[in-house]
Amino acid sequence: MQIPLEIRLSLRQGTVYYMAERGLSSVEPHYFVVLNHDPLGSKILLLLVESSQVEKARKRIFRKSLPPESFVVVDEARYDDFSKESCIDCNKLFNKSLEELCEQWRKKEVLPHKDLPRELVEMLIKGVMASPLISGEDKALIIS
Repeated sequence: MQIPLEIRLSLRQGTVYYMAERGLSSVEPHYFVVLNHDPLGSKILLLLVESSQVEKARKRIFRKSLPPESFVVVDEARYDDFSKESCIDCNKLFNKSLEELCEQWRKKEVLPHKDLPRELVEMLIKGVMASPLISGEDKALIIS
């Protein structure tokens, strides 16, 4: 598989892409954050999705009695590519093959954004590690 140069140069833990995902109920594109420690060395990318429905997501997390650190709120001051206050549920990882990402890239279905600040990436990693819903195999791909 030929990985486009732009992906080879930019894909790392904390990379943000704006794209549609068939695993979501909405057909609208969303922001996704790459969490793999070594995404280019992995066949599967582990992604977290951003949502602007903060209160709805917060209620869902706490209704399920999931750890509070598995829910990360991001306001525009911390990451200004998000146009309003958003959240990331660290209890639900999306898997996308590197091959599928490359194919979407070639079709111009993926828009790259600036990387998430390291401080926020660390919060997401902590949230995933605290989640009882994320497998040990996936957690191992996230930490070095």
